[in-house]
Amino acid sequence: MNEILKADLHLHTAEDRSENIEHDAYRLLDEAHRQGFDVISITNHDTFTFNRKLSDYASKLEILLLPGVELTVEGRHVLILGDLSGVRQVKQLKDLYKLKRAETLLIAPHPFFPASRGLGKSLFACLDLFDVLEYCHCYTRLINFNRLAVSVAEKEGLPMASFSDSHMLWQFGRSYSLLLGERSPEGVFSALRGGAVQMVTSPLDPLALIRTIKWIVPGLAGKLLDNTLKRRSRKQAVPEFTETILDSRNSG
Repeated sequence: MNEILKADLHLHTAEDRSENIEHDAYRLLDEAHRQGFDVISITNHDTFTFNRKLSDYASKLEILLLPGVELTVEGRHVLILGDLSGVRQVKQLKDLYKLKRAETLLIAPHPFFPASRGLGKSLFACLDLFDVLEYCHCYTRLINFNRLAVSVAEKEGLPMASFSDSHMLWQFGRSYSLLLGERSPEGVFSALRGGAVQMVTSPLDPLALIRTIKWIVPGLAGKLLDNTLKRRSRKQAVPEFTETILDSRNSG
C-alpha cells in the first residue's frame, strides 16, 4: 500500500572514521524518530554501518533503515543503497555498471558542489549509471550550485531528491524528500526512480550559513593538506572499507 514517506538517504554518524562526528547511529535513529522520519540510510564514507541489531532498533522506532554507503571512486563520491554486494570490487566509475540492478540504487550526491568530491564534469560521461541526482542541501538564495544539476536532470529525465548529508544533528531535517510508495526497499526505490518525490528544502539562513562555514573550512583545509601529502608520497589513495563496530547498548 502506497503512503507518503519522509526520507533522508544521505546521513553520516560517528562510525564514519574519516569524519569527526559526535552522534552515533543509535542517536541518529532516535532523532529520526523524534522528527517523524519513515526511511533513512546511514551512508558513511567507505564504511558499512548496518547490521541486524541496528535494523531491529530502527524497526522498533517504526523506521525503515536501508543499507548504504558513500563510496569514493576515482576520488569522487557515489551513494549506493540497498544490495551492497560487489561494492568492495568497485575501483573505477565504470565498475559501477556491475551494480546496476533493481535491488541497488545509485545516487549522484552534491554533483556540482565545489570541493565536495562531487562528480562534477565526470557525471556527463556516466549519466546512465544513476537513478537519482541529489539536490545538495548547501546553498543560499544568491549562490546555488544545484542549478546545473536541475538543468541536467530536466534534460536527461532524471529524478532529483533532496537529502541533508548531515554530519551534525542540527543539519538533520533541513533537507529531505517525501516519497509516495510502499514502506519497503523496493517501494522506496520505485518511488525514487519513478519521480514520485517532493523535495523539502530551503536556502541556508544566515545562522545556518555561518555554522556551515565553520564546519566546512577546517575540514576542507585538513583534506587539502592530506591530499598534498599523498601526492608528494606518490601513492595511490585507495579507500579502506571497514565494517562498523556498533556500540553494545541495549537496543530493547
